[in-house]
Amino acid sequence: MKNNTFFKLFIIIILALILRLWFIDKPEGLWNDEYFGWLIASQKDWNKFFEYVFNNCHTPFYYFYLKAWLLIFPDTDVSLRLSSVLPSILSIPVMFVIGKKIRDINTGLLAAILTAISSFNIYFAQEMRLYSLLFLFSALVILFFIKSLQEKSRFSIFMYFFFNALLCATHTLGIIFSFFNIAALIYCLFGEKESFKDKLKALLRLSKYIIPFIIVLILLCPLLVSIATSKSLYQFWSDFSIAKIFFTFMDYFSPIQTNISTSPDSISAYMYFNSKINYQFIIFGVLPLIIAIIGIIKCISNKNKLINVLLITSGLFYLTLICFSLMGKMVLSTKYSIEMYPVLIIAATVGLLSFKRDSIKNILIILFIGLNLTYIIESPTSAPKQTRPEGHRAVVELIKNSRLKPHEKVILTYYNTDKFERYMPDTSIYDFHSIDKFNFNYVMFNNDNYYQTIHYGKVLYKSFFKTFPNDVLQKYSYDHFKTPLKKGDRLGLIYLNNVAFLSVEEVKNIAQDEKRYNKTPFIFLVFSSLKNNIMYSVKNEFKIDSITQSGDWTLIVYEKII
Repeated sequence: MKNNTFFKLFIIIILALILRLWFIDKPEGLWNDEYFGWLIASQKDWNKFFEYVFNNCHTPFYYFYLKAWLLIFPDTDVSLRLSSVLPSILSIPVMFVIGKKIRDINTGLLAAILTAISSFNIYFAQEMRLYSLLFLFSALVILFFIKSLQEKSRFSIFMYFFFNALLCATHTLGIIFSFFNIAALIYCLFGEKESFKDKLKALLRLSKYIIPFIIVLILLCPLLVSIATSKSLYQFWSDFSIAKIFFTFMDYFSPIQTNISTSPDSISAYMYFNSKINYQFIIFGVLPLIIAIIGIIKCISNKNKLINVLLITSGLFYLTLICFSLMGKMVLSTKYSIEMYPVLIIAATVGLLSFKRDSIKNILIILFIGLNLTYIIESPTSAPKQTRPEGHRAVVELIKNSRLKPHEKVILTYYNTDKFERYMPDTSIYDFHSIDKFNFNYVMFNNDNYYQTIHYGKVLYKSFFKTFPNDVLQKYSYDHFKTPLKKGDRLGLIYLNNVAFLSVEEVKNIAQDEKRYNKTPFIFLVFSSLKNNIMYSVKNEFKIDSITQSGDWTLIVYEKII
């Protein structure tokens, strides 16, 4: 490799590092998913650590990686997020080598650039989650898939199965991706053999690498069975929609991120804003996606067998995820399909570079890179500048800066108090009363069967949302918040705006409209109703002392006047 190629790759890596370190210290602190990962990895008791790890919805490798990180580096928010920056940066030279192996050095450099400026990759490089590590492992799987076919060396085949094992040990859904990818490798290797005897010999040679991989899967079997047979809670907060497919691919190729956790059910909701065409969304969201799709289609038309096989395996993987989403087993969020992302980047890269006319090729590439970088640098909502509005430090800061005194009562909705102990080690300072995702069934519906409420609540309690106020909640509020407090005492109510945003009238209207009711996630109806009922129950005996907000959190402090 020429020195100027090394220099270009070095500049790309430096650019990627700058974009990933920019605004990495999020003022709101860790949010729920990050916090849970930290809670597992920070356990001093190894028995408890293993108990947490093997009772989680994801396969365990990421938590071992995070545990190792904490043993070496300090336990700060920035340090924890740097654990995602490292694999994100390492992915860039891997993508360069993939591009170089498939076509040439220019393909490698462009693949590295697209990986470096990917807003999706930047976002998750600044989040203490498994997705940056997954992208790296997926890219390494693709690299050694190619090397196994091109070189057929024992080392390449061993490394291919090694990284497949790591992929499966990091992400439960990675097992599906590995299944299709390994099947594709076997097909490609055997397709070159003419006689049955040659195919049998090839299979026997390959078995020495497949068997260790199967052993890893067997070791993971108890966890996989537990995950497969568990009662899914995903439909609690999001349902399948065709729009999620569109937003998945837009997240991968545009700087506007819409499907990080859950996306809107309608593309038109973004295309039109306040009855006007949303030109920013079209220019920075849709246009880069169109350019990438043009590149992928051009790549497919080139009939490169290697890339097309990889695209087929990725397509089968994504179709499986769609089926799971339709069954209510998962949400079709972009991050859950990250295993196929390196393949898509390579396909778009090869396609864009394969145009014979330099003018077309250069315009498309420059426009794509320019739109992505312009939005990242200029937009206040670009990936590196995005805060974590659900961060738990925000709640603690709200409480500390309020007029609440020690031991006064605080109603905490949506999360339990243990989610805030990183930033408030002694939660006994205040009299917290939690109504969260795991006990609301009793508080709101007087139902002890949690899973029945989760799965059938929209059917069982539709009438609850049609009427206001709710007698069960009013009595609960009277017994726990109104009666115990004396005149002059304060009461804090904390709620999460992005799940408790519906007014009394909006909840009623949704419940009376069958179509809207079926589309609205149960979680929004539940916590909006909870907030509305608590506010109603205290309005006659309390006055509002203060209302403060931080991120997506709101704290209302009431003072009892009667």
